[in-house]
Amino acid sequence: MESNDFIVTPYNGKIYLYGEKHGVKKTINEEFTIWNEHYESGMRHLFIETAYFTAEYLNLWMGDEEDVRLYEVYSDWEGTASHNPYILNFYKRIKKTCPETIFHGTDVGHQYFSTGLRYLNYLEKNGLSESENYKITKHVIDQGSQYYNSNNDIYRENKMVENFIRELHSVDHEHIMGIYGTAHTNLNKKDFTRSIPCMASQLNSIYDGQVFSVDLSKAYRK
Repeated sequence: MESNDFIVTPYNGKIYLYGEKHGVKKTINEEFTIWNEHYESGMRHLFIETAYFTAEYLNLWMGDEEDVRLYEVYSDWEGTASHNPYILNFYKRIKKTCPETIFHGTDVGHQYFSTGLRYLNYLEKNGLSESENYKITKHVIDQGSQYYNSNNDIYRENKMVENFIRELHSVDHEHIMGIYGTAHTNLNKKDFTRSIPCMASQLNSIYDGQVFSVDLSKAYRK
């Protein structure tokens, strides 16, 4: 990771990461239980392994009476581990039980051609083409395009760190919880390619003593 890719500003909160094997019902249920406990203790910011624009679209849905936006995102996930009823129910439970949850997407621009363009269209229709949301969305769409054109996992891992830090800057030193695949959450391991430290390991080197990680995949395998 090149240190000049982004600016790291001080952060005084704690980062609680939970690693999962994607799409496992018991794990997803446990993640909801854990988030509900954090929420009841005052936490509001939930970091997820999606693109920035997906999380922002989910945040719009959190303020809706209907679930149209949720089902649009869910449809865009078709063909991925996120397109399963357990994930759908996870988000519905959060909206019902933890309604002040704010999602933060820190992955590269997955679904940039669907969710990404839909969110850009929403911003344009609402006169927000000059907003920071618009600029970040365009940037993350570019990340997604570059990642899928190159299939470069090192690029993705480093961008996940960069995007995580960007979102961390927005929470005003509040504690946060994050849900990611276990390949990204070990504090002492390398990425998929075994070439660079994984996301959590890089974050731990920056925010020493502030990052805590639990591997839920070992306790909830099925």
